[in-house]
Amino acid sequence: MIQVNIQIKSEEIENRNVVVSSLLTLEVLFGEEQRRKITFDSKNKKIVRIGRLKNSETDFSFADEDVSRKQCLLTFEENNWYINDGDGQNESSNGTWFYPEKYFTITEGMIIRMGTTSFECKFIQ
Repeated sequence: MIQVNIQIKSEEIENRNVVVSSLLTLEVLFGEEQRRKITFDSKNKKIVRIGRLKNSETDFSFADEDVSRKQCLLTFEENNWYINDGDGQNESSNGTWFYPEKYFTITEGMIIRMGTTSFECKFIQ
């Protein structure tokens, strides 16, 4: 299951869909790989596949038994990063929880939880 917790400062609400950078970093806040950071550059890859197993079907994997093999996709389009459940065609077998929608805009400081692992999203200038 992926849980999304959005923490947005009031001055960011008007501009929350504007991404200043195409570089997105996920930092593990809690989980087996705490403090691990990985940066995705939309200039190199517009779709990032995240899952439990390191194989040809994932671009980023991490150790968490509660995460599906094909947990979610990060997609960069129209100057925004988005997250959605599964592989783009099928939902993940462990499920994803988004509120209020399944295709969700990633914002600065957003906390994403997959299984027992929590990530913080940061954009790099």
